[in-house]
Amino acid sequence: MGRFSFNRYGYNTMQMESVESEKTRFEVECEFVQALANPNYLNFLAQRGYFKEEYFVNYLKYLLYWKDPQYARCLKFPQCLHMLEALQSQQFRDSMAYGPSAKFVEDQVVLQWQFYLRKRHRLCMMPDEGQELEESEDEADIRQKDTEDEDDEETMKKPDADTAEKNSTTSTVSKKEK
Repeated sequence: MGRFSFNRYGYNTMQMESVESEKTRFEVECEFVQALANPNYLNFLAQRGYFKEEYFVNYLKYLLYWKDPQYARCLKFPQCLHMLEALQSQQFRDSMAYGPSAKFVEDQVVLQWQFYLRKRHRLCMMPDEGQELEESEDEADIRQKDTEDEDDEETMKKPDADTAEKNSTTSTVSKKEK
């Protein structure tokens, strides 16, 4: 079975591959596509000039076949497909060379991941008919901490009457001493 591929110099080559080498190629390409989900790796590639090489851009175009559902089901990190799609844009490839841009993308990926996990946890914990939803210890701790933080913020904004009285007394005494 022949495979069409791009070599380093942009020339198209037809290669005969054995079943074992096809399997190895599949695994390598799968790992590489999933590595694209890491914005720090994209930053590394951009800073080393890979995104400016025509052969590498062509390889990224070739990898779009991973969007096909029969291949996408093999991916553990499906957000890599979004990154692969974004890498088709010259502007995105150029921006990934800058650390702050990569950091911003990384922050967005982490936020999406956290939101997804919380939402999934809530959906998985949906009560059946007649059952009450039990709150996990982690959720209870988070809720308690949020409540304490809100109380601390209110305390900082509104000093209590005793504190206000002490402050006014102290300022009056200070004025008399002068």
